[in-house]
Amino acid sequence: MMRRVLSILFLVCTVGCLVELHAQKKPEMRRIYIFGFGASFTDSIACQTDIQVLDSAWIDPSHKFLIDRSLYSLQLQNHMENVEKCKNSVCTVFFDQNQRRLQRTWNKIKKRYSKADALRFSVVPEGRFHFKAEEYRPIVMQEAASTPTPPKGNKPPQRKK
Repeated sequence: MMRRVLSILFLVCTVGCLVELHAQKKPEMRRIYIFGFGASFTDSIACQTDIQVLDSAWIDPSHKFLIDRSLYSLQLQNHMENVEKCKNSVCTVFFDQNQRRLQRTWNKIKKRYSKADALRFSVVPEGRFHFKAEEYRPIVMQEAASTPTPPKGNKPPQRKK
């Protein structure tokens, strides 16, 4: 009986340690392939960047997902608004560690949007736009500081009604 209890306790501790270890995986800097797609449906304009290599992208190892994806999308959105003069664009990025898989996705998107007659579609070459690697900054949660109390004797001025 005691042996059974010890075995169960050992198993629970082992599973708990593995879960904790898995939850604390640090992001890894990896080489990825990335391209962006942006569209402004009010102007009927869409563009897609060439596939580019980022040598220092941060990847979440537990989910295999690009950290700060929204910042890469903002880079493309800024380019579309400032250089392409395309306002109100919606941008997204696609990435993979395997260039062939990403090339298939790139071809599908190009095929879909280049067929659309009502949409002006263009491919932005790497010479006109290049993604810049974002710096990884871990999120640190802190407790909000308590609201400071005003010093005694100093009352705020009353408003006249």
